[in-house]
This record gives sequence, structure tokens and C-alpha cells, in this order.
Amino acid sequence: MLFLKQIRASGFKSFADLTVMDFNYDMTGVVGPNGSGKSNITDAIRWTLGEQSTKTLRGSKMDDIVFSGNNEKKAADVAEVTLVFNNTHENFSSIKSDVVEITRKFDKNTRESEFYINSTKCKLKDVQSIALEAGLTRSSIAIISQGTVANFTESKPETKREIFDDAAGVSKYKKRKKETLSKLEKATENLTRLEDIAKEISRRLPNLERQSKKALEYQQKVNELKNIELYILTKDLKVLVNRIEELRVEKIEYETQIKKLTNEINMSQEEVNLIIDKDSEDNQKLGELNSKFNSIVEKIANLKVRKQKAEFKEQENLNTKDQDEYKAALIKKQFDEKQISIKSEKDKLTKAENSLLELKDKYDYYSNKYNEIYREIETIRTTISRISIQIEAIEHNKKAALQSYQDGVSAILNNQKQIGGVVGVLKSLINVKEEYQIAISVTASGHMNSLVMKTDQDVKKAIEFLKKNNNLGRVTFLPLNTLTPNLINPVQRQILEKSEGFVGFANELVEYPETISKAVEYALASIIVVQSYDDAINLAKNTNFRFNIVSLDGQRILPHGAIVGGSTRNANIFTKQNTQNQDNTLEELKNKIELLEQKEISKTKEITEYKTANDSLRDQINDLNGTIRNAKNNLFNWTENLKEFSDEHKSLTGRDLFTGVYSKSDESESIILAKQISELEIQRDEIQIEINSISFKRTQSMEKQKEMNSKNSKKRDELDELKTHAGSINTEYNVLLQRRITIIDRLSNGYQITEETALTMEVENIEDEQVARERIIELTTYIQNIGNVNMDAIEEYKNEKERFDYYDQQIKDIYDAKEKLESIILDIDIAMESQFKQIIEDVNKALPDVFSKMFGGGYAELIYTDPDNILETGIDIKIFPPGKKITNLNLLSGGEKSLVALSVLFAILKARPLPLVILDEAEAPLDPVNVERFARYVRQFSHNTQFIIVTHREGTMTQCDSLFGVTMQTKGITKIINVKLVEAKNLH
Repeated sequence: MLFLKQIRASGFKSFADLTVMDFNYDMTGVVGPNGSGKSNITDAIRWTLGEQSTKTLRGSKMDDIVFSGNNEKKAADVAEVTLVFNNTHENFSSIKSDVVEITRKFDKNTRESEFYINSTKCKLKDVQSIALEAGLTRSSIAIISQGTVANFTESKPETKREIFDDAAGVSKYKKRKKETLSKLEKATENLTRLEDIAKEISRRLPNLERQSKKALEYQQKVNELKNIELYILTKDLKVLVNRIEELRVEKIEYETQIKKLTNEINMSQEEVNLIIDKDSEDNQKLGELNSKFNSIVEKIANLKVRKQKAEFKEQENLNTKDQDEYKAALIKKQFDEKQISIKSEKDKLTKAENSLLELKDKYDYYSNKYNEIYREIETIRTTISRISIQIEAIEHNKKAALQSYQDGVSAILNNQKQIGGVVGVLKSLINVKEEYQIAISVTASGHMNSLVMKTDQDVKKAIEFLKKNNNLGRVTFLPLNTLTPNLINPVQRQILEKSEGFVGFANELVEYPETISKAVEYALASIIVVQSYDDAINLAKNTNFRFNIVSLDGQRILPHGAIVGGSTRNANIFTKQNTQNQDNTLEELKNKIELLEQKEISKTKEITEYKTANDSLRDQINDLNGTIRNAKNNLFNWTENLKEFSDEHKSLTGRDLFTGVYSKSDESESIILAKQISELEIQRDEIQIEINSISFKRTQSMEKQKEMNSKNSKKRDELDELKTHAGSINTEYNVLLQRRITIIDRLSNGYQITEETALTMEVENIEDEQVARERIIELTTYIQNIGNVNMDAIEEYKNEKERFDYYDQQIKDIYDAKEKLESIILDIDIAMESQFKQIIEDVNKALPDVFSKMFGGGYAELIYTDPDNILETGIDIKIFPPGKKITNLNLLSGGEKSLVALSVLFAILKARPLPLVILDEAEAPLDPVNVERFARYVRQFSHNTQFIIVTHREGTMTQCDSLFGVTMQTKGITKIINVKLVEAKNLH
């Protein structure tokens, strides 16, 4: 049977160069002179199969196995040997391969060995394990040297036993038992150590448990207090915020109503003033009519007197004509003088009326301009009021936004000029489209309230500012000069961009100034936005949960697989206008108000000028009306005087002074005067009607003034009431703001919770708030009176309890392991005893026949030195050579001792055939006859066992199928020559 197919050696002992030995026959001899390196072949096999003893390898240290060099060839650094085995019979039962290659390398520089089985690196024990499977161990009969044969009979029974252990396959059990006993010993040591530790821990546990229970109770009370207080605080805060918002809206509404009502009162007062001005004109006209009326009444009275006189005169006789002519001449003179006065007065009247027309046109123009500018001013004031409301709303939002920041952030923003280098809160520096706001809010809210700073030196100043103000807390800064953007590499980006539902990388979905790109990329570049939760979870799985992924509706997949999801109510941190935009809008609105206020001042100045001009024109018009009225009265009176002069002159002379025509009236003077009286009475009645009309209008105007004044009075009362309510609201608003600040401070200092977080928190509902508030007092009292509490005891007890449980379980496991190990040892002992007894029995069956053939007769038997202790007993041999009685094996000759050893060897091979046996000059002590007998016996076993025989004996050589001739043509370097004897034998 061919088992070992090939040996390849290089750098091993005298094999300086790569040497290959192919074994093609069952019985191969190795021959050569002493010192040529024959035994190095045996050493190579031993060494490759895991031999660690340098003494066995015929050296003093492991370096001795490496070729040491000579004058022609330098020393090698590495020794390497490979054994190639035929495994078709599965001698290496653990390896399912027809060919098994075992390689060992040794590096002289590192002094380390490497082992390979079928080119796969392995450990020494792996090689020793498969060698044990094939029976190729150092103590087995697989490798037998001359010394082994010579010493067998002289060795102690315990040493002899080792050969039978290997043959029985007990060695692997012994190895396993040794390992198991070692484990058992370690388990026992560990058990003692663990029991000591567990005992020490158990001693400390009761006290720790008491402290832990006290701490847990304290913690439970504190947590209960926090939960209740947090509920009360958050609920009060939400109520306050809602009420403050309601008050703010009411405040704005009241202010709007106050401004509107004030404007209405002012406009109504202006209308009253216009009515008063119209009344003044009507009063002036009424005065003129009354004067005219009185003048006519006076004239009527005069005419009536004249009529009486005329009637009286008609009854009298006129004295003389001369008197009449003289009187007529005097009247004519008065008539002419009066005409001159009338002409002058008419010129004066015409001039005054023309001036009056010009002034009235001017007055009307100024009045129209006044009204036009007044309406412009009202429009400006309304616009200012509307913009003021917008400004107040924006400032309120800014203040609310500022209050939502941490105290430290707010303080730095309020003092940014002093600190320097403040760019702003990141959230306020970016614009986010509405469809992306939820996604970015839930993933980057932690960064959004961070302060962007220009440099790390600016951050240092800000930190020093915070340290000086101890109650401002901590702030996250993003210095632009030191930030490293958290970018996804281009290859991964391409893969992600092609994923289903991919929307974009968060930093590319927002708008921002280029100057803060590092901060935006740091906060957002690693966030991937997708359409839906399904897209998010699929992408996360496809990328092994390596990225921060969020859907548009705010469902988030964190790196390593954590998922954050649910309602996103109040999650949007971008619902209020961007602070930067608010600032820009605020600036624009303030600029508008400033321009409007300047325009209002200009228009107010302009309207004042028009009002002053109108007042002046009104005075001038009144003066001219007086002048015209006087002129008209004079003209009227003087014209009446002319008529009187003409009538009197006509009555005296019959000549009309107006026409110069003489006429004779048929009517008497009294009749003429009666007609004049009648005409004047008609004029009087017409004037009376006009007076009554104007008086009626004045009465209506007075009633309207009274009505408007009454309405204005009510509006003023309403205005006072609105101001009172507004004052109350403003007071409540300020009080609630202060309460809000107090709650926010408590949340921040006691719970490290911002207002923004508190408003979005979902806390457990409490049915009875009054009971809850009483519970707060009760818990606070308990916490104050509990005394010292060791909070570390909770964790310490938990850790110690876990340690105790762990060690207790370890102790149980070790007891179980000990039981299993003891059971394994028992099983091993049973198996070893059974197999050992079997091999001895089998060898004893074969040994008599083998011994008889080797000695030419006689008998031999193996015996136990301690039959009652099979596991520890030694093995001895009793022999009865033909014709001799041997009581002591030491009395045998060297050849006889060798024959005894070889008889045992062949008996073992007969009982348990081995795949390979290496005989290194084992037959050296035998005489030629016994050598031939030995060689023939080896030939018989070569059908089941491969033999490699190192020999000097011709009888052995002639039985071999092949010979390897070993020479050393160059000092220190072995050369191999192969001779196939079987072919030569076939030729004969």
C-alpha cells in the first residue's frame, strides 16, 4: 500500500537545494555511507509531522535544522519540508481529500514555524492531530530506529506501554484526557476564585440594596415631582402663550380702534368747524339783510310821515311860486351833489365786489386744497397706523423667536456688537421651501439654533461673555474658519441619487449666502431627503443603515437602524418668517413710516399754511363784505335821497331831475308816496322771507352742530373707555409676559427644556390639577426631609447584583462543566481501557506465530505489570526461545534483543496495520541470516503497509522495490539518486 507519495525538502539540514523524493513502491530502501544524510530523511518526516524536540532531531537548537552553508554555498534562512500523502483510504479521517500535503517552514531570522495542510495555514496542534489519526506519532512504531529496537527489551514496562498505546489509538484519548484534566483543574481554580468573589459581593449586597431602594424611592418622588411640575409648568406656559397671543391681538385691535376713533373725532370736528365757518357767513349775510330790512322799514316810516305831510300840504295852500323855485333850486343842488357821491360810491362798490370775487376764488381754491391735503393726511395717518400694526406684529414675532432661543443665544444676539464676529443663528440665515421644512426641521433642529461665528477667536470671546454671566448656560457655535463639511463621497452620491424616491441632499434644498456654506454643509450635507417612509426604509436597508435619511413628512431613519417617527405637529421650526427676512421687512416698513411721517409733516405744514391763508382771506372777505354792505346801504339810502329830491323837485317844478323832462302828474304826492310805500313793503317782505330762510338754515346748522358735538362727546367717552380697556389689557399682557419668563427660567434651569420644546411636548394628562398642585407641595416636603441619599447606590447595586448573578451563573456553569468533564474523563478511561486491552489481546494472538518464525521456534507473550489497573499498568514480555530458558531479557544477545523487538513490531502490524513504517537501521544488529529473514517478513507486510527502510544491509536492499542512494559529493550537501530495483528484477 502506497501512503507517502513524495517528500520535498529545501534548506533542511543537508538538503541545501530543493530535493524531491517520489515514492512509487510499497518497499523503498535508503542507502548510503555514514554521514551522507540518510537519517536526515527520517528527521525531515519527524519534523514535518510536528516534532518539537531538537534532541530527537539530533540537534541542540532549532536553528540546527537549517542548512548552515559551506565554502561553495551560503547558509539558508528558511528550512521547508512538504510531505505528500495518498488519502484514498482515509487514513487522515478528518480530511475529505484524496491527497494530503503537510508543509512546515522555519525562518531562522524570526525563529518561528509555519504549518500548512493542503496549502492552508494551520497550527501545530492541527498537524499533530491528523498525524495521530494516521498513527504517525513519535512514540508509535511508525518510525523505528536502531536505538528503538536496541532499547525495547531494556526499557521499563511503562515505556514499552507507549508503543501499544499508539497502536491501540489510546494516545489520542490520553491527549484528550490530559486536556480535559487541565480544563477540570482550571475550572476548579476558577470555581474557588468565583465563590470567593461571589461571597464578598453577597456580603455587600444587603446594604447596597437598602441604599438603592431609598435612592430609587427618592428618584421616583423626584421624577414624580418633575412630571407633575413639568405638566403644570408646560400647561401653564401653553395657557399663558395662548392668552398672551389673545391679549396681543386684542391690544392691536384696541389700538387700531383707538386710532380709528381718534381719526373719526378729528374729522367730525373739522366738519363742525366748517359748519361754524358757514354759520359765520350766514350770520354776516343775515346782518346785511337785517340792516337792509331795517333801512326799508325806516324808509317806509319816513315815507309814511312824508305822505302824512303831503296830505297835510295838499290841504294847505302853497305860499308862493318863488319859494317853490328857490326850494327847487336848492333841491337840485343837493341832487347833483348826491349823484356825485353815488358815482364815487358805485366805483368803490365795483372795486370792492371785484376784489371780493378774487378773494372768494382764492378762498375756494385754498379750501379745496385744504380738504385735498386733509384727505391726504388722513390717508397717510391710516397707512402709518396699518404699518405700525405690521411693525408691532413683526417685532412681536422677533421677540417670540428670540425668546425661543437658549438664554445664551439670546444674550449673544443682544450683545453681538460688543462680542463681534456674530453672523447669526443658522435657522435665521437660510430660506427653506415649504415642502422641505418638516424634513429639515426634524433632522437638523439641533443645529438650527446654533450660532454661526466668523472665527474660532470670535467663539472664544462669546464663551468668555457666557462665563461672565453664569446663568446663561451653554451654546453650540459653528466657527466658519474651522468647520469641516460632512460631505458624502461622489461615488456614494451617485448611488444615492439613483435611489427610488430620492429628493436631494438637505444642504442643496435650502437657500443661503455663500459665506455660510461651511456651516450649512456641516449641518445638512449628510442628510438625505426622500419622498416617503417606504423610500427611506428601503434606502436605509440598501445602504446597510449608514446614512441619516428622512422622508418629506418627517419620518427619520438614523445610522445603525434607529427610527424616529410619528406626528410632526409643531415640529416645523420654519413656520415663522425668517428672521433675516423679518429684519429686512421691518427695515422697509420703518423706512416707509419715516417717509410717510416726513410727508405728513410736510402736508401738515402745507395745510397749516392754507388754513392761515384762508383765515386771512376770510378776514379780508369779511372786511370787503362790510365795505360792500356799507356801500350798498349808502347807495340805497343815497338813491332814495335822490328819488326824494327828484320827487320834491318835481312836485315844485314839474320837472323830473333824473330825466329833465317836465311832466304833470295827475296823481297827488300822497298817492305817489303811497305807491312807494307799497313797493318798499314788498321789498321788505322779500327780505323778511330771505331772513327767515337763513334763520331756518342757521337753526338746522345749530341742531347739526349740537348733534355732531353730542356724537363727538359719545365718541370721546367711547375713546376714553377703549383707552381704559387697552390699559387693562396692556397691564395684564405685561404681567403674563413676566410670568411666562419665570416659567421659562424654571424649565430651563430645572429641566434644561427650552420654551419651543415645552410648547411641543406631549406630557401625561392629569385629571385633577388642584390635587396635582397639592401633591407638588407634599413631594417637595418629602424631598427636603429625606436626608442624605446615595444616588450612586442604584447603579452600584445594579452592577453588583449583575456581577453577583453573573458569578453565580458562572459558578453553576462551572459545576455543570466539572460534571461534564468528569463524565468525559470517565468515558475516556472506559474507552482507553477497552481499546488497550483489545490491542494487547490481538498482539498476543499474533505474537507467538511471529516470534516462532523470527526465532525458528519458541514462544512469546505480553503481560500486564499491574492487571488491576489497566489504565496505568506497564507492559512486559515473556519469551521462551527454542532450547533456552530466559529469566531476564538483559541476558539476551544484541541480535536476540533486536529479534524480540522486531517480533513485537510485526505482531503489532499484524494486529493493527499502519499505513507507513519507517525503519532506520532497525536490522543493523542482526546477522545476515536473520537480516534476510527480517527482510522477507517486511515484504509480507508491504501489501498493507508502506515501508521506508534506511539500511546498510544487502539482504534488506535486495527485498526493496526501489532504492534511494544518498551521497554527499559536496561537503555538507546531500544528493539523492533513485534506483528502481523492481524494473531490474523484472529484466531477469
